[in-house]
Amino acid sequence: MKNLRKILSVFFVFSLLNFTYSQNEVLAPLIIESKLDTSNMIFERPKDYIEIPVIENRQMNYEKAYKHPDENFEVRYAVRTHNNNFYKQIFEMTVLNISGGKLPEYTIFGTEAVKKEFGADAGATVAVELGKEFGQDYKYCLLVYIHKNNVGDGYIFYLADDKDIITKYMNPIFHALRFKE
Repeated sequence: MKNLRKILSVFFVFSLLNFTYSQNEVLAPLIIESKLDTSNMIFERPKDYIEIPVIENRQMNYEKAYKHPDENFEVRYAVRTHNNNFYKQIFEMTVLNISGGKLPEYTIFGTEAVKKEFGADAGATVAVELGKEFGQDYKYCLLVYIHKNNVGDGYIFYLADDKDIITKYMNPIFHALRFKE
């Protein structure tokens, strides 16, 4: 009986947080901060970018979004805490979700490089054409995925209608989300 009460309590708290998060923008900053703390991550807001509202969708939820002040370029950030070691499958499922069911070839980061640049144990990047729900008015996305064993994942989505815009504007903000050393 005690275990059932604990399970129901945990379920209630998560349900309440989920409902509150989607219904109350005031708590959103607290939730992202909590996720960053729990996952031992650092997030640096992109300088000169305008924070924009998160768009709820069924393909991939995210916690933060910023738009370039002059270009049709947006960057979205998502943080997931978990201790699963099937991160490659999670990454592939995310790609399938945001691309409308396509899984193009992707590049896995080298172990030393991902450790040095993101404090992560694994990571990958892939360019996709976006599905309408996640992409909204954008056509292309470059997804950078980072994973830390027994901690969780970070996702950085660079969105634009022109692939060259993504390449041009992603570099100054490339390391905005990373795991602490």
